[in-house]
Amino acid sequence: MNKSLKITQQTITFGLIGAGFAIASTVFSPVRAAQQLSCNGRMNNGWSYNAKFLNGRFTQITWNRSGQPPQVSTLTFDRVNGYGQPIYRGAFQAATAVTLIDLGKGNVQPGSQVSVGVEEWGWSRGTCSI
Repeated sequence: MNKSLKITQQTITFGLIGAGFAIASTVFSPVRAAQQLSCNGRMNNGWSYNAKFLNGRFTQITWNRSGQPPQVSTLTFDRVNGYGQPIYRGAFQAATAVTLIDLGKGNVQPGSQVSVGVEEWGWSRGTCSI
């Protein structure tokens, strides 16, 4: 086999292998940390919420209720509980404690769930999507 044909075959082979790795990493990779997800739910008192997941963590919850201006609760990471679920904390109107538990154990993807608790309101389950 001549030398230029052998080099061409090697180049094509490595090109196909590289393309295969690129396709595999695209198809099978989890949601990238920079991708934003929203987890939506509703409390039993009529407030609906949208929890934002950005850069690998939950950053805020936006609260909406008919006839009320939107409210934003900034979240900070608190700890990981005994089940391996990250816990975030914040406040509603700077007075009422808000807790978000990442039920996906830090692997937040479309379909993952969160549990949101607000002092005196109880708990609600939210589902994440892109």
